[in-house]
Amino acid sequence: MKIKLTREALRNIITEELNKSDKAEIKKMIATEVEESVPKELKSILQDELEKALKTKATKDEIGEISKKILKKLYKDLSLQHPYIIDRIKV
Repeated sequence: MKIKLTREALRNIITEELNKSDKAEIKKMIATEVEESVPKELKSILQDELEKALKTKATKDEIGEISKKILKKLYKDLSLQHPYIIDRIKV
């Protein structure tokens, strides 16, 4: 059994004003749905992109250069600022 609605009745239903509790409930439902679906999708997308980026030769070379700079600065700091640390190293 179908119920026929007039245009006016349908328009009144659609344009019914939402009160504050309705709006709050809608926001809560949307936030919950976003929190559940986005992290899963985002995690898989990020993981795929990171795997692709880390496999490239340019990225490996850049990581190597950064590591060298860090080791050079560490060695310089240790040798100039803390020479007693180097003296404690047994050869």
